[in-house]
Amino acid sequence: MIISHKYKYVFIELPQTASSAIAKELKTNYNGQEILFKHALYSTDFIKTATSEEKKYKRISGLRNPMDICVSNYFKFKTDHENRYTQPKLLKHGFLRKYIMRWWNVRQYKNITAKNESFEDFFIRAYSVPYASWSIIEHKNMDHIIRFENLNNDFNEALRIIGIEKVRDIPVANKTAEKTKTFWEYYETDIAKKRAKYIFGPYLKRWNYDFPESWNKFKVPWYSFFMYRLMNIARIIFWKYLR
Repeated sequence: MIISHKYKYVFIELPQTASSAIAKELKTNYNGQEILFKHALYSTDFIKTATSEEKKYKRISGLRNPMDICVSNYFKFKTDHENRYTQPKLLKHGFLRKYIMRWWNVRQYKNITAKNESFEDFFIRAYSVPYASWSIIEHKNMDHIIRFENLNNDFNEALRIIGIEKVRDIPVANKTAEKTKTFWEYYETDIAKKRAKYIFGPYLKRWNYDFPESWNKFKVPWYSFFMYRLMNIARIIFWKYLR
């Protein structure tokens, strides 16, 4: 998490939304400084320690299409991005990220590399319930959301809301290796597209993302929304108290 007492803002780093690049830019050019830990929650971690004045600061965070995140994850696993999976580090976060997510990530890396899985093989095997991130807890209370797909324009708007003059565009950081196509193109078969509708449909609707028009022959099944709401009850407990 990044804070600036001079400009009175807080940046909440949602994973895989260019948060590292944004945080670095805020620290370099906009008086930002690190507090708590990288992916701290505003609603729990920050509020517990913030002063009454800090609670009034502008709240900024990021968002990204989860179908793009899924493709990016695959290539990170496949290439052992920054040696994360052959030399995994014990994170400073709570139980969920320290142990469960670490175990899940290493497992995906081993499956992909041992079986030479394609993206679709990985997607069908690893994604079985409707997707959500802890944006469902945090982002409804943000003053501005920077979408990965519109990174620099949304960052400009965030600076305007805070009241800061822009210095430059955000430099590219932490780019995923081997990802050479638009993320939609990796969902090639009808099987993958149908699964994507089930997995991502409710979340995409929540944040006003769209599927390609060519996918319109496939519908988001009704039970996807039911499972999404049901799973989110457990997820919120994990994100608030165990992560």
